[in-house]
Amino acid sequence: MTPFLYRIAQAFYQRYGSEISQLAFVFPNRRSGIFFQKYLAEVAGKPLFSPRVTTINDLLAELSPYTAIDRISLLVMLYKRYIELRQSDETFDNFVFWGDMLLGDFDDVDKYMVDARQLYTNIHDLKEIDEFYLTDEQIEIIKRFWGHLFFPSTESDNKQQFIQLWQILYDLYTRLRQDLADRNKAYEGMIFREVAERCRRKEPLDLPYTQVVFVGFNAITEAERVFMEYLRDTGQGDFYWDYYAPTLQDSYNKAAFFLNDNKRRFPSKIVIDEHIDETPQIELISIPSAVGQAKQATDILQQLIDEKLLSPERAIDTAIVLPDEELLLPMLYSIPSDITTVNITMGYTLQHTTVAALMDSVFQMQRHIRFTKGDPRFYHIDVKQLLGHRFIASRLGDEAHRITTFINDNNRAFVSPVELGHHPLIELLFRIPTTADEAADYLTRLLEYLQQDAPADEVTDDDNSPVGFSAVEREFMYHYYITIKRLRDVMTEQHIAMSVDTFFRLLGKMAASISIPFRGEPLSGLQIMGVLETRALDFENLIILSMNEGVFPVKKVAASFIPYNLRRGFGMATTEHQDSIYAYYFYRMISRAKRVYLLYDSRAEGLKSGEVSRYIYQLKYHYRVPIREIQVNCDIATFSPTTITVDKHRYGIEQKLADFLSGGKSALSASAINRYLNCPLQFYLQYIEGLERPDDVAESVDSGTFGSIYHGMMQRIYDRIKGDREQVTVTADHIDAVRKDKALLTHYLEICFANDYYKTPQHPKALTGYDYLTGEIILKLIDKTLEKDRALTPFVYRASELRITGEAPISHHRAVQLKGFIDRVDECNGRIRIVDYKTGKERLDFQSVGELFDSSATERRKAILQVLLYCKLYRENYHPASPIYPAIYIIRNLFDKFEWNIKYEKEPFTDFDRVAADFDQCLTACLDEIFDLGRPFTQTTEELHCQYCDFKLLCKR
Repeated sequence: MTPFLYRIAQAFYQRYGSEISQLAFVFPNRRSGIFFQKYLAEVAGKPLFSPRVTTINDLLAELSPYTAIDRISLLVMLYKRYIELRQSDETFDNFVFWGDMLLGDFDDVDKYMVDARQLYTNIHDLKEIDEFYLTDEQIEIIKRFWGHLFFPSTESDNKQQFIQLWQILYDLYTRLRQDLADRNKAYEGMIFREVAERCRRKEPLDLPYTQVVFVGFNAITEAERVFMEYLRDTGQGDFYWDYYAPTLQDSYNKAAFFLNDNKRRFPSKIVIDEHIDETPQIELISIPSAVGQAKQATDILQQLIDEKLLSPERAIDTAIVLPDEELLLPMLYSIPSDITTVNITMGYTLQHTTVAALMDSVFQMQRHIRFTKGDPRFYHIDVKQLLGHRFIASRLGDEAHRITTFINDNNRAFVSPVELGHHPLIELLFRIPTTADEAADYLTRLLEYLQQDAPADEVTDDDNSPVGFSAVEREFMYHYYITIKRLRDVMTEQHIAMSVDTFFRLLGKMAASISIPFRGEPLSGLQIMGVLETRALDFENLIILSMNEGVFPVKKVAASFIPYNLRRGFGMATTEHQDSIYAYYFYRMISRAKRVYLLYDSRAEGLKSGEVSRYIYQLKYHYRVPIREIQVNCDIATFSPTTITVDKHRYGIEQKLADFLSGGKSALSASAINRYLNCPLQFYLQYIEGLERPDDVAESVDSGTFGSIYHGMMQRIYDRIKGDREQVTVTADHIDAVRKDKALLTHYLEICFANDYYKTPQHPKALTGYDYLTGEIILKLIDKTLEKDRALTPFVYRASELRITGEAPISHHRAVQLKGFIDRVDECNGRIRIVDYKTGKERLDFQSVGELFDSSATERRKAILQVLLYCKLYRENYHPASPIYPAIYIIRNLFDKFEWNIKYEKEPFTDFDRVAADFDQCLTACLDEIFDLGRPFTQTTEELHCQYCDFKLLCKR
């Protein structure tokens, strides 16, 4: 199929020959102009002077006395005029979003040459409409709009605010234009209108071309239409429309919305005989993934290469179209290695880049800074997120890991600058700007540092480029850097004051609106482009991604203060224009292709409907175009978890187990035995291999820390009562004195928080915020515990947090070393009590010792096993004459049915000797199993035990 632009080049060269250099060719975009020059060179077959090739935007800019102004300066000028007219103190930050909307509206007003006074005048009396000399249709549309908004006259506050704003819009529009004209500046619509107004007045434009040829246009604005009509009427204009596709001849197709009017108004001087009879081979491929589309496009490219339908050296005849620009980077990373040259012509929004993600993290960190006694503190999540960003991590190396480890080990929810260290990048990153100017300096210096060549110890390659930065990423950094500098310059020039937070938010909004252009050599390599860039171009192989409804055609409608009815009434672009424009893009681009591959994301989740584009249904059911449909599914491996067994003869396990035997350097605790009964594999990983869950910062007191603070408080209280004595008889007076001493209890609480939560034992401090509330809960539990203890007085207090060790014999004349920490030992009613505090949910009854060691039990009494082991060890170490019996304080039950007595066979359990023999026997059997080298460590068969296991992901349960 001969490309449309080739036919144009061929026709004009046949008529004008070398005189073609006297003409000017105007295209919808630069790329189509470059391809036209390529085809012209092929047609001529010899060197010749090229005609002027341009876009209509550039041509009108040449004809206007104004120069284009940048968007930031324009926004600032509009803001200053708005403040003056509205007499408002609204901040620039709040103004930016809808200020940008206003600029878009002003641009449309000028491009469609709307009478701004008629549009923006506030209409309270409908009779005033007659003075505007509008058509009956326009008057009816405007009556419907204003009647809906403003009648009856008792408007809501929102309507009143809208009216007030509407009343100043005309003045705002005219004064902005006057300010720009005084500076010889203009926005694009103003440039368009200025040239069009001159054309209406029949003023000469002094064009240095014999003919101006417009090629490949479709939807044109009123200003463009007036300009084209002027050239047509003066005999200088010639027009060629790419409307040859059969689908575009269908009057019911929205793509043909502008066709008849354009061809009638602007006929061609040269007849281009172009009939498209061939139907492309179309494949529709559904993929349940966004990035998966890029991977599937790679497979298509490779298939075309293998079938000799695509030459890697001449990939120019193949294009990948991306309606969703976010797929650009996944697509670039997926190009087959055979294709060495790729040309990108599309924008990529700055907010989707890695440097924008870094800046967002910086903004969040700055917003969450907290001051303690005037000293700054940085929120740990923000710090970790920054340190984890690839740009930062690549330059910090091990220093990032050191800081993260320090934060976790010391439970720093908020980190001071001193604790972060003195690496140059750290000192640069964790600064606190106090003004917008300092914020701009802060960000530019950070980007300058990252762009610098890495120090010798950070260099990983020979070209001395920053570690891990690609050329594309450095380009992203450069554009963000320029944006910051430009915003700073405008602030200085226009004397705009703003806070640091406003500066950051404005910068983020600007990043969302800035599109980074990718430019390469359009005449070589695989072509990757957005939808707009396909205008007037033809390709043999066409791969279009994101063929989803709402993406192509795009569902997004530009924000505007001008409602739909008014837009339609004044002849401005509406949603119908957008629908027809995108329909034209689609049907035109597939018309000359030989092979078309349409890919879409079939996932239906969240805001994604998984619905294919309406264009597919039109092709299938209206035009009856044969489409081969392919469904690509992600392979999801489903399998039953493999049972993991660990042979005790391997990996040095035998020696590690020997460390727990008599004379070794380790000992088993009750927690370790309980862990083994829950899951032998979990025991192996934690106690034999020493694997632990990584520490993380607890922003509030978790259950484990809560229990530690409670234990510490009880130990300090009773140790104070005991003093230096070996033991003491605790009386009700002792308990009452402690309960009344609120200052002492608060002091102990602060010490325990510093030890167990803040990790600053040398610096206890008063509790604040949520920690204060948690502390109050602990104080109430302590008071309630003391109240329960008072009912037992007098009793003898012996020790708290008593470290105790012992041995248990097992087979082959071996003994296992045991250890434990008894929360409290006292003597009550002639019996030694071994007291264990439990902050969790526990049951205090058991029927037999055997059930305590039953690994298949789902509600095994782990707390009872633990306290019985403590009873055994205490008896063997101290040989008390008095009976020993266990007690468990379930803290959560202190206010409701509190009992500390354990029940054995439904009776109060008051003497450990009743179960001592059974306990020794069961314990020995359990330890024999652990140290039996012929019995491997295996996973538990009870999956309920896996619910809260730290190694759940490791063993795939």
